[in-house]
Amino acid sequence: MDVNKPMGVQTVGDQPHRPPPERHEEAPERDEDDKARRERNNSWSADAAVDLGGALAGGVTPEVQHILDDFAAQIEPLRAEVGLAKKREAYYREIALAHSFLPVPNRREFTRELKHVIDHIASLSPSAALGLAHVGNIGDLRRHHGRKAADAALCHVAKAIAAAIHPTDAVGSLCGEDFGIIVLNGEPDVLNARIAAIRNHVVSPAFSWPDWHAEIDLVFGTTVLQDGWTAEQAVDMADRDLIQR
Repeated sequence: MDVNKPMGVQTVGDQPHRPPPERHEEAPERDEDDKARRERNNSWSADAAVDLGGALAGGVTPEVQHILDDFAAQIEPLRAEVGLAKKREAYYREIALAHSFLPVPNRREFTRELKHVIDHIASLSPSAALGLAHVGNIGDLRRHHGRKAADAALCHVAKAIAAAIHPTDAVGSLCGEDFGIIVLNGEPDVLNARIAAIRNHVVSPAFSWPDWHAEIDLVFGTTVLQDGWTAEQAVDMADRDLIQR
């Protein structure tokens, strides 16, 4: 090295510009790999799961089969209890909606049906009507011949009404000696024809009881159902018409 040779001093600012090293965009590729891995982990493969027959596709060991059999043995009694509970539910629902001895729905079920008709009254043309039938002389039969005779007479009337009305109509007990009849076609001539048919079915065949020969006395009240009424309002209107007759 020649110490006598002048050497230039290069300042920091005079250093030659070097471009920064190129950065490779690896993040998107890494993200795609992670995404693919997650999809593989979360995917539900029919090969690794359960086949259509319910058995494991890859087969089971005796230990696993024993566990499955034990689990199935515990499930069967529970399944039987559920089936029994459903039968009980159906039975109690039936007795909740049926009358205790009359072959027609009770007041609760009839009121529910009446409310359903009123809620859709705007779509009916002509409007539906409600008839109220009262057995006038059932009290006399009850006093002279007992409760069984009165119950038998009410059954006779219930069967007669059910046989006389149209299949689209409905009948139900309103408690005591009263029956409700929903007539979907509430035109006056149709309603009068229903009442006449009911009277004919009540007297022919006539109700008979030892030592009682009077005919069953039926009194009717009717009303045309109106939109916005409640079921109780409809029954009250038919009852007012019955009182005035």
